[in-house]
Amino acid sequence: MGWHTDCLRDIFYGKKIQPMLNVGIHLTDAAPDQSGLRILPGTHKQNIFGLLFKKRYFMDHRPDKNEIGLNVKAGDLTIHDGRLWHRVAQSTLMDEKSRRQVMYVPIISGEYIIKNEQSPTLLYQRFIKMRQ
Repeated sequence: MGWHTDCLRDIFYGKKIQPMLNVGIHLTDAAPDQSGLRILPGTHKQNIFGLLFKKRYFMDHRPDKNEIGLNVKAGDLTIHDGRLWHRVAQSTLMDEKSRRQVMYVPIISGEYIIKNEQSPTLLYQRFIKMRQ
Protein backbone atom coordinates (compact mmCIF):
# COMPACT_ATOMS: atom_id res chain seq x y z
CA MET A 1 0.00 0.00 0.00
CA GLY A 2 1.38 3.39 -0.96
CA TRP A 3 2.07 6.40 1.23
CA HIS A 4 -1.00 7.82 2.94
CA THR A 5 -2.43 9.34 6.08
CA ASP A 6 -5.81 8.33 7.47
CA CYS A 7 -7.17 11.90 7.40
CA LEU A 8 -8.94 11.87 4.05
CA ARG A 9 -12.00 10.41 5.72
CA ASP A 10 -12.47 13.55 7.84
CA ILE A 11 -11.83 15.86 4.89
CA PHE A 12 -14.33 14.11 2.63
CA TYR A 13 -16.93 14.21 5.39
CA GLY A 14 -16.30 17.97 5.51
CA LYS A 15 -15.11 17.79 9.11
CA LYS A 16 -12.12 19.04 11.01
CA ILE A 17 -9.25 16.53 11.02
CA GLN A 18 -9.51 14.58 14.25
CA PRO A 19 -6.85 12.57 16.06
CA MET A 20 -6.96 8.87 15.24
CA LEU A 21 -4.92 5.90 16.37
CA ASN A 22 -4.29 2.68 14.46
CA VAL A 23 -3.65 -0.32 16.67
CA GLY A 24 -1.91 -3.08 14.73
CA ILE A 25 -2.09 -6.65 15.97
CA HIS A 26 0.71 -8.46 14.17
CA LEU A 27 0.01 -12.09 13.40
CA THR A 28 3.30 -12.72 11.59
CA ASP A 29 6.88 -11.47 11.90
CA ALA A 30 8.09 -8.59 9.73
CA ALA A 31 11.69 -7.37 9.77
CA PRO A 32 12.37 -3.86 8.40
CA ASP A 33 14.66 -5.16 5.65
CA GLN A 34 12.02 -7.57 4.40
CA SER A 35 8.78 -5.59 4.25
CA GLY A 36 6.04 -4.18 6.39
CA LEU A 37 4.92 -0.92 7.90
CA ARG A 38 6.98 2.20 7.22
CA ILE A 39 6.39 5.55 8.92
CA LEU A 40 7.71 9.07 8.51
CA PRO A 41 8.40 10.23 12.08
CA GLY A 42 6.99 13.59 13.13
CA THR A 43 4.63 13.98 10.18
CA HIS A 44 1.62 13.77 12.51
CA LYS A 45 2.53 17.35 13.52
CA GLN A 46 2.66 18.76 9.98
CA ASN A 47 0.48 21.58 8.65
CA ILE A 48 -2.58 20.96 6.49
CA PHE A 49 -0.61 21.47 3.26
CA GLY A 50 1.88 18.72 4.21
CA LEU A 51 -0.96 16.50 5.33
CA LEU A 52 -2.63 16.75 1.94
CA PHE A 53 0.25 17.13 -0.50
CA LYS A 54 3.52 15.73 0.91
CA LYS A 55 3.05 12.54 -1.12
CA ARG A 56 0.66 11.25 -3.80
CA TYR A 57 -1.90 9.38 -1.73
CA PHE A 58 -1.73 5.61 -2.27
CA MET A 59 0.04 6.03 -5.64
CA ASP A 60 3.53 6.78 -4.30
CA HIS A 61 5.33 3.61 -3.17
CA ARG A 62 8.87 4.92 -3.33
CA PRO A 63 11.07 4.64 -0.24
CA ASP A 64 11.71 7.89 1.63
CA LYS A 65 15.15 8.66 3.11
CA ASN A 66 13.46 9.54 6.43
CA GLU A 67 11.21 6.48 6.71
CA ILE A 68 11.55 3.98 9.51
CA GLY A 69 10.60 0.32 9.10
CA LEU A 70 9.23 -1.47 12.12
CA ASN A 71 10.66 -4.75 13.38
CA VAL A 72 7.69 -6.74 14.68
CA LYS A 73 7.16 -10.27 15.87
CA ALA A 74 3.92 -12.21 15.80
CA GLY A 75 1.89 -11.11 18.83
CA ASP A 76 3.30 -7.57 18.93
CA LEU A 77 1.00 -4.56 19.10
CA THR A 78 1.90 -1.33 17.34
CA ILE A 79 0.12 2.00 17.61
CA HIS A 80 0.55 4.88 15.21
CA ASP A 81 -1.19 8.21 14.80
CA GLY A 82 -3.41 8.22 11.69
CA ARG A 83 -2.15 11.70 10.76
CA LEU A 84 1.33 10.20 10.29
CA TRP A 85 2.45 9.46 6.73
CA HIS A 86 2.80 5.69 6.47
CA ARG A 87 2.90 2.88 3.90
CA VAL A 88 3.38 -0.85 3.66
CA ALA A 89 6.49 -1.88 1.76
CA GLN A 90 6.38 -4.77 -0.67
CA SER A 91 8.00 -7.88 0.66
CA THR A 92 11.50 -8.72 -0.51
CA LEU A 93 10.72 -12.40 0.13
CA MET A 94 8.87 -14.80 -2.17
CA ASP A 95 6.04 -17.29 -1.78
CA GLU A 96 4.71 -18.12 1.68
CA LYS A 97 7.53 -16.23 3.43
CA SER A 98 6.31 -12.97 1.87
CA ARG A 99 2.98 -13.02 3.71
CA ARG A 100 2.50 -10.48 6.46
CA GLN A 101 -0.69 -10.59 8.43
CA VAL A 102 -1.76 -7.63 10.52
CA MET A 103 -5.16 -6.71 11.87
CA TYR A 104 -5.66 -2.97 12.36
CA VAL A 105 -8.22 -1.59 14.77
CA PRO A 106 -8.83 2.13 14.25
CA ILE A 107 -9.62 4.27 17.27
CA ILE A 108 -11.43 7.25 15.81
CA SER A 109 -12.39 10.40 17.69
CA GLY A 110 -15.36 12.57 16.87
CA GLU A 111 -18.99 11.85 16.13
CA TYR A 112 -19.93 8.29 15.19
CA ILE A 113 -21.42 8.11 11.70
CA ILE A 114 -23.62 5.07 11.16
CA LYS A 115 -23.35 3.45 7.72
CA ASN A 116 -25.63 1.04 5.93
CA GLU A 117 -26.02 -0.53 2.48
CA GLN A 118 -27.22 2.80 1.01
CA SER A 119 -24.26 4.82 2.33
CA PRO A 120 -22.33 6.37 -0.55
CA THR A 121 -18.75 5.41 -1.30
CA LEU A 122 -16.51 8.35 -0.50
CA LEU A 123 -14.81 9.92 -3.51
CA TYR A 124 -11.26 9.03 -2.42
CA GLN A 125 -12.23 5.38 -1.95
CA ARG A 126 -13.17 5.17 -5.63
CA PHE A 127 -9.55 5.87 -6.61
CA ILE A 128 -8.46 2.57 -5.07
CA LYS A 129 -9.92 0.76 -8.12
CA MET A 130 -7.56 2.74 -10.37
CA ARG A 131 -4.57 1.17 -8.60
CA GLN A 132 -5.79 -2.41 -8.96
